[in-house]
Amino acid sequence: MRTTGRRSIVLYILLVAFAVGLVWLVINIIMNGSAWAMQPYNNHMGTAAMGEITDRDGNVLAKTVDGQRVYSEDESVRRALLHTIGDNEGFISTSVQATMRSQLSGYNLITGANQTIFSSLGSNVKLSISETVSVAAYNALGDKKGAVMVYNYSTGEVLCKVSKPSYDPYNPPTSEDVEGNSAYDGIYLDRNLSASFAPGSIFKLVTQASAMDAYSDWATRQYTCEGSANIGGSNITCLHGTAHGTQNASQALGNSCNVYYAYLANDLGADAIEKKAGEFGWNNELSFGNAKCSLSSIDLSAANSNQLGWAGVGQYTVMANPYQILTLMGAIANGGTYTEPRISDSWNPFDSLTSGSRKYMSGGQADSLKTMMRSNVSDYYGEYLFPESMRVCAKSGTAEVDGKNPTCWFIGFCDNASTPYAFVVVVEEGIGGIESAGNAASAVLNSVQSNIS
Repeated sequence: MRTTGRRSIVLYILLVAFAVGLVWLVINIIMNGSAWAMQPYNNHMGTAAMGEITDRDGNVLAKTVDGQRVYSEDESVRRALLHTIGDNEGFISTSVQATMRSQLSGYNLITGANQTIFSSLGSNVKLSISETVSVAAYNALGDKKGAVMVYNYSTGEVLCKVSKPSYDPYNPPTSEDVEGNSAYDGIYLDRNLSASFAPGSIFKLVTQASAMDAYSDWATRQYTCEGSANIGGSNITCLHGTAHGTQNASQALGNSCNVYYAYLANDLGADAIEKKAGEFGWNNELSFGNAKCSLSSIDLSAANSNQLGWAGVGQYTVMANPYQILTLMGAIANGGTYTEPRISDSWNPFDSLTSGSRKYMSGGQADSLKTMMRSNVSDYYGEYLFPESMRVCAKSGTAEVDGKNPTCWFIGFCDNASTPYAFVVVVEEGIGGIESAGNAASAVLNSVQSNIS
């Protein structure tokens, strides 16, 4: 009898384990079945079986003709949108043709990727992307490596996602090109999603927000800049050694004063800055649809006072991913919580089950940062850069990189309900934040104004 009882217990345990395993399998098939079916190693489901991809205006970006994948007739469009649309070889893993293969193939849960009387191969996908704005962004980067992304922070629609360097999918680089020609460095990398860069002065927004948490008098808190300051035994310098004098917070952000924010960072302490950075998305994994993004990262655990000062101005160990910065701009524009960027309505419906909180800050803090960023444009950068009606709020950044020219940033959004667009521009080895990235942002927003209704 005891033996029978033990066998019954073992049987029940096995049945429970089987039931749990079955439930787990069903859930994973529902959530991940399309991704499993459409992995690049399933060669029988290559790009030739995919449906048509169009931009927001119905312009064809990719389609299948006689079993072959063809792309836009305009080479500039093909190059500008390579990292968004993808290639035939599947080297660009974050592209639409890689991450939305199941939707493009017509995959469904019942019939899988098989053509039946109830389903067909090759479903069409319409993107929110504008090919015209994307070409403007691609051209604005000139001969520099970099990235541009623009989205509607009210609806989440991505209007532009451009990464450079690029190539014509009809003329892909050879392995010798990729391995031996510096012009092809990172050619398959979508710099918006899969890269992180030293942020430079755009990180001052984080340091400033940390001060908002810590000090009731943050707006009137003053430090004096003489062009450089010895902190922790080494100098922290402002760009070109410019002495900004005694400044409050808004003046320091407009002048992008390194000395002010280095002093402020040391008063705040490493823990406070790391905490605020974490609240703003640093050290948190983000996804763009099915594509995992590179981390924005920060580690101040071993920072001395000089290193902490440099961290407060976006150097030292601080790195930033353009997509995460875009979501931060959307949050500041949107009262503290960002609308998740999306490139198509044909999105994985289960993405939201694994996404984290989209709240970065309180509405009051978002409004304070918005006011300061608006002052940057109106009082320091110049309204002439952008269409006046857009009421652009922005921050520039120039990050030092060992042995290279600086990485240049220009980030922001429009404070106008009629033009609810947030943007991020990164230019590698540029001249300066305004000169390189700011002028590129100007060209892109002017294109948005002219082409997006």
